Amino acid sequence: MEKLVLNKNRGWRGLAEAHYLSEDNTTIQKMIFSFSQPVWNDMLKGYFVMQDNDNYIILKFDPHKSTLPAPTQQRSVLLKNITLAITEKAVYPKASWTRDHRTAGEFAAIHNFIKNRNNHTESDWNCIGVRVVPMI
Repeated sequence: MEKLVLNKNRGWRGLAEAHYLSEDNTTIQKMIFSFSQPVWNDMLKGYFVMQDNDNYIILKFDPHKSTLPAPTQQRSVLLKNITLAITEKAVYPKASWTRDHRTAGEFAAIHNFIKNRNNHTESDWNCIGVRVVPMI
């Protein structure tokens, strides 16, 4: 079973890490992403979008069987390390996703992902921005 593992570190101020894992727990894709409200709403519906150079990848999971925080709970505190079982995957070329999408939910998930501007570095050292060291 393919899995999506979400990890939120306390100091990451609105950012989390996603790992898309194969059945043998090998990382297929990973990224740092932001928690905008539309992206969170898509996750509560069972959609999570990742990308590679050429495609948008929609990972679908059953939101009713997930351990995601409820809509009324504070996601940034409760989302520590969650594993979601992927039930389906849809891949859309970046060049044609607007006309090739199969459902309104998939269209909205990709649109919200793009609008969210997940342009974060993949570096382990600089995941959230410039490191500031106070001079005392």
